Amino acid sequence: MIKANHHPFFVWFFRFYTNIMIRIHFRKVYVEGDIEKTTNPLLIVSNHFSWWDGFFILWLNNKLWKKRFYVMMLEEQLATRKFLSRTGAFSINRGQPSARHSLKYAIEILQNNENLLLMYPQGEIRSQLEYPVHFESGAESLMKRSQPDVKMIVVLTDYFSFRKPSLFFYIKNVNPQNKKINLEASFNHFMQECIERQKAKVITDH
Repeated sequence: MIKANHHPFFVWFFRFYTNIMIRIHFRKVYVEGDIEKTTNPLLIVSNHFSWWDGFFILWLNNKLWKKRFYVMMLEEQLATRKFLSRTGAFSINRGQPSARHSLKYAIEILQNNENLLLMYPQGEIRSQLEYPVHFESGAESLMKRSQPDVKMIVVLTDYFSFRKPSLFFYIKNVNPQNKKINLEASFNHFMQECIERQKAKVITDH
């Protein structure tokens, strides 16, 4: 596996780059839900529908939680973009024996209160319109084995009557101590709530 190897310059550069790119390409950013800071390690699970996704959560972390950022990526993708390991990316090779080393590494990450780990349990980019979403088992197993603070984040975009899209983050806490929780079912229930809230929005401000 490829481990994360944070480098101060790359961390700074991608923070700067992310802020600029979101400012250029999105008209406004809206954040709703459980945004409070935490002194515990933080696990983020989110929907995965675009090239932008990692930048979205990196931006949100820089604005709200300011933790050391980690993200799990498929090894075949990270191998061609190894520089991303300098910003906190590490790899997993799904379906291979080495995957257990990646999950062990993820557990180690979530032992440090300064860390945030982002996972996309869908495992691959899917249409924003796909519902319900289907999760691989890794994120739920990790949540129950390490018991960090957990936030589900649904990310949606809409143009309304403007040239640029607006970006919407919906955030909800999960109780990792609930032994009966089904993360996929919980996320789908939350996503349906977010879609209904999104459908009710009429953005007409200038």
